[in-house]
This record gives sequence, structure tokens and C-alpha cells, in this order.
Amino acid sequence: MNAHSAYSRPDDLFTGLTRPYVGSHAHAADHGRWSLSTPPLPIGHHVIDTATAQHGLGFHPASVKVARDFTGTVLRGWGLDTMAPDARLVVSELVTNACRHAVPTVGGSLSQWSIQFGMARDEAHVTCMVVDPSRQPPVRNDPTQYAEGGRGLPLIDSFSSGWGWDIIDGRGKVVWAAFAVPETAA
Repeated sequence: MNAHSAYSRPDDLFTGLTRPYVGSHAHAADHGRWSLSTPPLPIGHHVIDTATAQHGLGFHPASVKVARDFTGTVLRGWGLDTMAPDARLVVSELVTNACRHAVPTVGGSLSQWSIQFGMARDEAHVTCMVVDPSRQPPVRNDPTQYAEGGRGLPLIDSFSSGWGWDIIDGRGKVVWAAFAVPETAA
């Protein structure tokens, strides 16, 4: 598996790492994403515990709002309400990108595929992850002033502590964004 960090600012919180480490839990030990050895959740199903949360989403625009609302609910449950505005914005972009650019084109009907959205936390970071069936990496564009799209990855870069992507053998890819937990909440 290849890891690709997209973070490039000089104050990089993850210097020397390609992905943020999100804890010592078995599900998060793979440096920033939960184990994909568990079956994907069906569309509309979710699980929340004290260190992880996961939601199965469909390839349609309504999934963006579902993921954004789920993010707010999870962060509120974890006592991290102050992180919600930035995280909700970034999650909107991550899920929008999956809905627009990762729709499966072969191998069954669209209803057989889902986007897996997950969150993992430790004392220092919350990492939001979107798994989709596409093996195509995210492509950052520099949109013109009047362009209608192309601002998603720059927004993710601006509002998160770091982001990147990984190809998952036989399963597509995961695109992740990490957020530093405020010291008052740690």
C-alpha cells in the first residue's frame, strides 16, 4: 500500500509521517484509518463508539448532508463541539469529491457500492476518512476566479491540520483529513 501525504505547509504537524497516527487501538493501528477487514456498512447504517465512528453512504448529493450532520453529532458526543465547523466543511468536500469523482462504472449496479465515511480520534487528533471504490488519486486544481468548481482540495488543505490519500488493494482508496484537538479538549 502506498501512502500519500498532501500536506505541504511548513508548520506540518506530521513532519516525517505520511499519515497521522490516530492511536493504539487495533482499528486505528494502521496509521490513520480504521481496519477495512470489517465488512463495509450498508448505506444508511452507522456505528459510534468512544474512539471511532463509521457511516455507510450512497453516491448521491444527499450523502454530503448526512456526513456533515453525522460529523457534528459524533464531535458533540466526543465533547469536541468547537471542532465541528471546520470538520463539517472538510467532510462536505471529501464526500462531495467521492460522489462526483469516484462513482463506480463497472462491476454491478450502483446500489451495490457505497462510500464508507469514518472518524477516529485520540488525544491529539481527529481524523476523518472517506473510502470509495475508485483507485484514482485526488487531483488538486488551481481554479480561476470564476470557476464553478475545483476548490475542494484547497479548502481541505486550508481547514485541516493535514490530509492525504492511500490506495487500498482491491478496495479503492481512502482520502483522509486530520484535525488537531484543541488543548482545552485534550
